[in-house]
Parts: sequence; C-alpha cells; structure tokens
Amino acid sequence: MLQRLFLGFAPTSIQRQQLLQLQQSLRSQLAPNANAVTQNNLHLTLAFLGLANPTQVTQLLDGVDKLTKPKFSVTLDSIAVWPKAQVCCLKGDSISSELALLASQAQDLAQKLQLHLSEHPFRPHISLFRKAKPSGILVRELTLKELVQQKVIQASMLELTLAPEQLHLYLSTNGGRGVEYQILHSWPLEQPESAQ
Repeated sequence: MLQRLFLGFAPTSIQRQQLLQLQQSLRSQLAPNANAVTQNNLHLTLAFLGLANPTQVTQLLDGVDKLTKPKFSVTLDSIAVWPKAQVCCLKGDSISSELALLASQAQDLAQKLQLHLSEHPFRPHISLFRKAKPSGILVRELTLKELVQQKVIQASMLELTLAPEQLHLYLSTNGGRGVEYQILHSWPLEQPESAQ
C-alpha cells in the first residue's frame, strides 16, 4: 500500500493559536472559497516525499535516522499567496545554515529513494489556506508589519519564530473531513556541534 508522506515540523500549541487568529484576520482578504488549514494540520514542510511503498518507508526511516539533525530557528514574517499552488502562507526568507542542511539532506534522501523531488528551492512557510486566490491587498506579498499598519491583522504578531525540538514524518490521508496529517515517526533535533 502506498502512503503519501512528507517531513516537517510542528508549531507549538501557542503558535497554533496565533496562526488561527492570523487566519481569521486574513479571511476577508481572500476569495470566499479559500479553505483554512485546520489547526491540527498546521506545519512547516521540510520535504514533500509523495507516495512511498513499504520498502521505501523502511529505507526512509533508516535514512532519516542517519541524517545530521541540528536544532534551528526560523522566522516567518510575511504573507504570500502563491497563485499556481493556490496557497496562502506565512513565510520567511532567511534560512539558517542548519535548516538549509536539513532541507538539502532531505532532498538527497528523496532522490536516493526515488521519491518526489521538489522543483522549487526550499522556502520555509506554513500554509494557512488552500484553494486561495489573491484578492484585496494580498495581490502582492506583504510583511506582517505592513498588514498591521493596514489594520488587517492585530499587532500581537509581527513574526512567528519556530524553534522545533523534533523532525516529524507525516502521513497525509484523505478522510471524510478532508485531508488529515498524522505523525508516523519523530526524531529529536540535536544542538549543533559548535553550540556545545
């Protein structure tokens, strides 16, 4: 049986609440049929791996075990609507060397196991809406600061900084309530050598 898999990071429960508030504030700026990503599905994707067979899953778990998994933090501070993907997301532009290393290792592993390879360079983001079409002021990318100045969102959140403790392997299933993500396996992230 094939499983749709991706590697990613989960926001903390406080961050989930902040993201839900952000969704509510942004809803009026999107076409009405945009679907808000549910609270349990909010995550930052490291690598989408696509469909994997049981052998690939076993090799994947083994492969991720062997990766260098440094701790990192990433700041997300702007809202973008990507028309082709029809996604409205909270994104960041600065990628630490630790996160860049994780992303490139994940792509190398996906290639080795003949899983999905991203055609785009890694862009840290958390999807807030699917089936989102740019409308209102979101026809261009805006920082959270600009959205506060334009009174679209509250000033309570000018950025979101993720500093995950774990890397997760997620399973994507299409259930009666739409897509659901379930964590199949987790690995602790380690302090980078230089920090010890």
